[in-house]
Amino acid sequence: MCFLGNCPGEGAGRGRVRRGEADIRTKLKAPLKADERPDASQAQAQAQPQAQPQGDISGWNCPGLDYSSFRLSLVAKAIDRLTLKMLSENCDLTIAEWRVLSRLAPIKGATVREISQMAWVDRAEVSRAASALEARGLTSRRPNPTDGRSPVLFITADGVKLYRKLLPIRAEFHRSLTADLTDAERGLLDDLLYRIALKVAGLAGDLPG
Repeated sequence: MCFLGNCPGEGAGRGRVRRGEADIRTKLKAPLKADERPDASQAQAQAQPQAQPQGDISGWNCPGLDYSSFRLSLVAKAIDRLTLKMLSENCDLTIAEWRVLSRLAPIKGATVREISQMAWVDRAEVSRAASALEARGLTSRRPNPTDGRSPVLFITADGVKLYRKLLPIRAEFHRSLTADLTDAERGLLDDLLYRIALKVAGLAGDLPG
């Protein structure tokens, strides 16, 4: 399963092109030019961000699991619950169905395997969601000229219409999550998440390249 990719409207506030681990290491290790170096007061402020209380959210601190990655999983689960609520209020899609629809909309067809790589989920989930979308006329499938066992899935006109309705809502939701951060903080968050994603991809046996 591929763990690196992008989805229009589902980013963290700024676009990113896919890049390898060497690129991000180069960026992080490259020395600053003289006119780019912050003065001492700026450096101290950046090195010592204002501490935030961490005891006000239920479950945020768990004995034996005092790790940022553990908290990241909590945030991801909460985002999924909010996504499900948003979908129930605006349409009749499951999260899995939205994942498939949102990956198919910007491209000209994809197989179940390709969608599973883009959406970071297993093929069985994509296959079930695609069948449900097809039954509602939101997607269709055509024979694959290079592999008869793996049809190519396409979004239909009705699917595009629904996607265009939901995309601004999803984009605004993601934008709002980091609205209180500065541009520099959003950039740093994006880079740190990418580095964690590289580690996860490596553990999953699917490094980018």
